[in-house]
Amino acid sequence: MKRILDGQIKITDGGAFLIGALVGVLFFGLFFSFSLAVPTNTDWIWHSITRDTAQHQLGWEMYRATGKGATIQGLAYPAGLSIVYMDVIPLLALTFKPLSGILPSQFQYFGLWSLLCYTIMGGLAAVLLRRIWRKFYSSKATLWQVLYLVAGSLFYVLSPMVLARTLYHPALAGQWLILLGFLVFDDTPRAKHWWQLMLIWCAVLALTILIHPYFLPMLGAIMLLSIIRYFDKLDFGGTVKIWLRVVAMVLVPAAVSLGIFYTIGGFSQSGAEIYDLAEKGFNLTSFANAMGYSRLIPGFSNRSTSPETMMWLGLGVWLMIIICLALVCGKYRLKYLWVKFRLWWGFENRQRHICYLIVAVLLFVFAVGVRVDVGPISLFQFTPPAPIYKFWTAFRAAAREAWPFYYALIFGIIYCLLYLINRVHFIHRGVGWRRKYLPIISATVLVALALIQAVDFLLSPNVAAKYEGFKVAKLMSPEYVALDLGELARGKQNLLPLDDNARGDHSGTYILGRTALKYDMNMGVGFYARVPAGAEAAKETWQAQARNGKLSAKDLQTNLYVVKDANLVDKIGQHYELKKVGGRWFIDAAR
Repeated sequence: MKRILDGQIKITDGGAFLIGALVGVLFFGLFFSFSLAVPTNTDWIWHSITRDTAQHQLGWEMYRATGKGATIQGLAYPAGLSIVYMDVIPLLALTFKPLSGILPSQFQYFGLWSLLCYTIMGGLAAVLLRRIWRKFYSSKATLWQVLYLVAGSLFYVLSPMVLARTLYHPALAGQWLILLGFLVFDDTPRAKHWWQLMLIWCAVLALTILIHPYFLPMLGAIMLLSIIRYFDKLDFGGTVKIWLRVVAMVLVPAAVSLGIFYTIGGFSQSGAEIYDLAEKGFNLTSFANAMGYSRLIPGFSNRSTSPETMMWLGLGVWLMIIICLALVCGKYRLKYLWVKFRLWWGFENRQRHICYLIVAVLLFVFAVGVRVDVGPISLFQFTPPAPIYKFWTAFRAAAREAWPFYYALIFGIIYCLLYLINRVHFIHRGVGWRRKYLPIISATVLVALALIQAVDFLLSPNVAAKYEGFKVAKLMSPEYVALDLGELARGKQNLLPLDDNARGDHSGTYILGRTALKYDMNMGVGFYARVPAGAEAAKETWQAQARNGKLSAKDLQTNLYVVKDANLVDKIGQHYELKKVGGRWFIDAAR
């Protein structure tokens, strides 16, 4: 360590990754506790505080017990359900399924996955931040470079979008995929052959689709930027050959990712069942709206009430923006920056930058959705053609597609801070003075801003509530437990909810799902990301038959029907004997 801090060796990308990864690991352990990452610890999942994680765990346990290929045969009976629509993180579910026989009976991987997300997030952020540092200072390791990497990675480890989904919707905590895309983009000029870059993006998009399909448009856009950047290197002796290779670089990774999505059943239930695209688009003030994630800065009202629009940059980042603006002030500095911009935009780079801009605008429009909101005001709303709207609404939480802009903006602001300190504000100083003192100034400023960001964020109402919630979940007994059905379950193969709101009954799905697992039964309609049309139609048929006393003897012998709605209970009770267990009524026999 002494040799590192004395500058006798260099911090490589690998060393930077370890520094940032350590920041991520320590944060997870201090905030959530490493006990949640223990695979045999499942009790904490079955609480309302974990929200959708209970759904994902149910999906994993049902897939482990009844899975075939990528289909959970025990859910959405009789249609079955793809693992995609229980958000079990297919990459991990497909890895652990063959090991079911040797895994403990109580097993979860969502805590370990969340720890891994923080580790990789901090590590990749530090790698990219190191590359910014190298543009201004020596790559030799010093205390100031280490402090810079720790402070810089904190801005990413403390991302409110990651924290809001960690152990709530674990797959979407994998936002390190975006930083991985940035890293591939930065390394694009190093690719010696076009097909090497194509294979790299095949691997990245395949990884993306096996984690969560919402990341695909984001990584797809970054891939296009990477290909545009590489286009300057293409020299194959003819325009036709160049364009053929460019088309291949785009289509082959896209085909690979969509082929994998098809294989794991992603197209088995297309589209969305809830059409609220307008409510979940990016708000043009999202970066400035704390929405409960700041101790000092109050949030303000949004046109949408959806938490998907929350993308607070943080008090430290906004202070960094103010510092950058202050450093820019002055006629000479503005003129200097304008000249540098014109050189960057110059004639040789203009076409490439225009292409960059087009891709960025298209992704941004996709994130905004069909309604343009500025705070509590809607500027306008439009309805695109039906095929476009159908595709768009499959990504109905469209605001998530703005995440790359969020993370890229923080990198850009840190770059601007170092640039302005080195090239503008202190330009009159001598070279020796700049080499000696400016790294200290840059690191000190970033450390101070990171501490402000961390304190303001960690003491905010939403973060404090989440911390307390998981503290309770670690100490209390499970909230969702299987019912004791006794003789009701004898000979039954399927547990079938008949309520109209079975699709939206979160806690009911978790309790009944665990009950179905306990008695080796399949389960019908429940709280799934998508419900197959066949399963919904079957539920409506059984409900109508139960209302009218038309269930056959075979149905009653093999299926256990459950009802919670009082009106439905009254109508079914006219034809069948009902037994109440755990606040729900089960059809026991015909009258």
